[in-house]
Amino acid sequence: MKVLIAGNLANMGWELSIALRLKGVDTKLLLPKYPIQSEDPKTISPELIETGYPDWVVRYDNHNRKFSLRNWKIQVIKEMRKNEYDLIIALTEFPIFAMISNRPFIAHSTGSDMRSLAFQKSFKGFLMRLAYKRSNMTIWSEPDKWPHIQKLGIMHKAHFIGIPRNSKLYPQNVDRKELEGKFIIFHPTAQNWKEKGNELFLYAYNELCSLRNDIYLIISERGPDIEKAKHILETGNAKNNYRLVPYLDTTNLQYYYNMADVIIDQFVVTSFGMITIEAMRCAKPVIIKINELLYKKFYEKLPPGLINSSTQDEIVKNVNNLASNKSLCVKLGVENRRWLEENLNDSKLTEQYISLCSKIIKS
Repeated sequence: MKVLIAGNLANMGWELSIALRLKGVDTKLLLPKYPIQSEDPKTISPELIETGYPDWVVRYDNHNRKFSLRNWKIQVIKEMRKNEYDLIIALTEFPIFAMISNRPFIAHSTGSDMRSLAFQKSFKGFLMRLAYKRSNMTIWSEPDKWPHIQKLGIMHKAHFIGIPRNSKLYPQNVDRKELEGKFIIFHPTAQNWKEKGNELFLYAYNELCSLRNDIYLIISERGPDIEKAKHILETGNAKNNYRLVPYLDTTNLQYYYNMADVIIDQFVVTSFGMITIEAMRCAKPVIIKINELLYKKFYEKLPPGLINSSTQDEIVKNVNNLASNKSLCVKLGVENRRWLEENLNDSKLTEQYISLCSKIIKS
């Protein structure tokens, strides 16, 4: 079985490729020559800086946007059409290319591709809908997408399964240095208020700083609304109680996740993604907005340490409760890691992918 994986949002394609290759599947990853930072495997596999990418990574020149046969889109389609591939797993928007590849393909939804793009009244939106309908199978992993699956009419070929994460993140005691004794909050989510609702937390944190003097925030300096986020923090009670950090590679994420007492994710999507999974790997509780009814539809039980919060008042109440009871933080974090091992086991997830791919190829 020879598989081509196209798309690497949040390094999902990279991790799925590694997982499949570890199980003996001949897998290649289609990667842009100039990836953005959040889609560059070097951020989670820093050894690549020294060794370079392995030979199973196929590159295309994403800077070539001229109207010619070397246009990056033509490069992608040509690679997908090669006879050496039995199947394509196309992530995010790459199903649009895969549906003209003359190869069987899986459309793998990763986020806004299904939540918004597929329902836009645009040519690209039309192509996204068409790609889902023409795919041999659709894979998705966030419960909030179930209504979208139904609306697209693809329930019969939609499989709920997460990406295997071969992340090196794990629980570890770290030196907190000058922050020893503080209740540390880590907010690594990009400041994108429309999609993440982070401003709810920022206002809540200002309020918390008026109630307590033992809390401290570490926040990622990224996202389209980061300047507005800085303004909220700098002009409120949080002024001297936060630190900005740049986009972090796995080594630095390992440090900050383990330094923190609680992780703050997002308050719009109602499903958890990579950040929450990374936090649970490090045995941390997470403040997040989730749709509990939909989660119970796809999982036997919810992660105990996902603390559902929808409003500023709820965020204040829940963070304040954890800050006043650090032993509860530890307990919930341990339970989160146990839930992850039981429900999102990397080896079992990979076997499911292999089974689904084999089924398509044999048919």
